[in-house]
Amino acid sequence: MIRLLAILAATAPSLLSILLPAQKYCGWFAYEVASPTPLQAAVWWAAGHAATLLPVVLALLALWVPRWFPPAGAIAAAAASVLSALTLVVPYQTPCGPQHGEWSLTACHVVAVVALLLTRPEQRVPRLRAAIWSGVVLLVLGRALVRNYFLSGEAGCYADLNDMWALAFYRLDTAEGVYAWVAVAAIGAVFAERRAAPFLGLVLLVPALFEPVAWFLSGAAHNCSSALELFGWPYLIAGVLALLSHARLTRQPQ
Repeated sequence: MIRLLAILAATAPSLLSILLPAQKYCGWFAYEVASPTPLQAAVWWAAGHAATLLPVVLALLALWVPRWFPPAGAIAAAAASVLSALTLVVPYQTPCGPQHGEWSLTACHVVAVVALLLTRPEQRVPRLRAAIWSGVVLLVLGRALVRNYFLSGEAGCYADLNDMWALAFYRLDTAEGVYAWVAVAAIGAVFAERRAAPFLGLVLLVPALFEPVAWFLSGAAHNCSSALELFGWPYLIAGVLALLSHARLTRQPQ
């Protein structure tokens, strides 16, 4: 139970980011607006990456060095909590004015530190299963990084969805942008030995299959060379790997 609290607290900032209000639009300015200082940029960059990578660090620790999961995980969570706390006192300058961090995100990291210190180490995960879940986490993380750093502002290939389909797709895309699917994969990795872990693969199939299913059911047009391009292949592969993570891949002796 404490282990569950630890990973949920570590992933909560990503999941809560879906619910937090987006930054308001302040219009265009005919004059030069204030920009963040190097200190502000460095603090917010470090805090954001620490919050993003903490679930990944915990997942890899749980898979490969479970003995170090509580102490090393607590150190990583403590570092993330300190950086998150700094955003409360070092505002980020935007055209709309200074933006302060969310205290709830800092509280989540503090809870993760306490829970990790109270967590007991578990047995080592079989190497094959650890490799499968590592692949799941890294596939989902890689897809999110590509989306945020290489595809930002590019429409690319898409289905021309409307109404509720477009709104649902927007929500799923937002979840990808705040690394919510990485959080889902990390939770599964931390509990890789539990029988319920593979079912988190079903969650990863949602971003993998939503767009082609929505295109088919709505009859919308698309600008892709093939409908196969509508599939979220990294999520599809990750979801299938997660579902198969408890399968008997070797024949048992008679």
